Amino acid sequence: MRILILSDSHYRSLDDIKFNEFDYILHAGDYGKSIDTIKQNGIIYVKGNCDFNGLNEVNIKIEDRNVLITHGHLYDVKYDFTRLLFKGLSNKADYVIFGHTHNPTLFIEEGIVFINPGAYQDGYYVIIDEHQITFYKDDKAYKKYKRKW
Repeated sequence: MRILILSDSHYRSLDDIKFNEFDYILHAGDYGKSIDTIKQNGIIYVKGNCDFNGLNEVNIKIEDRNVLITHGHLYDVKYDFTRLLFKGLSNKADYVIFGHTHNPTLFIEEGIVFINPGAYQDGYYVIIDEHQITFYKDDKAYKKYKRKW
């Protein structure tokens, strides 16, 4: 199982992604002009503060894990993660995927794994497989967290 996590692509095209290499692709908003590519490739997405289409948040189940996807602007993630933590707890999330800050982040709070892949417009993204969470910048892995999905 492989999951690609993106956020804040803004005006960078998603067309260079090899969609068939992933079981799931999640986009945490601010997708810019890529809405057609997103819809054509079955990407699970939310709208960000710069978008007009989509839901503010999506809850999905991936192999018995509850995943909450939101952009983060409605939870003031540029200032504090408290509201996002409470949202994750109230949704019984195992993972919370968010964006908005453009800063790659991973932290675990109250048993919930919070992941912000950073801004894809700047080359940042995350890939999760069965054994680890890997942060990338321009196709180069720079941080790995051993964690069984």
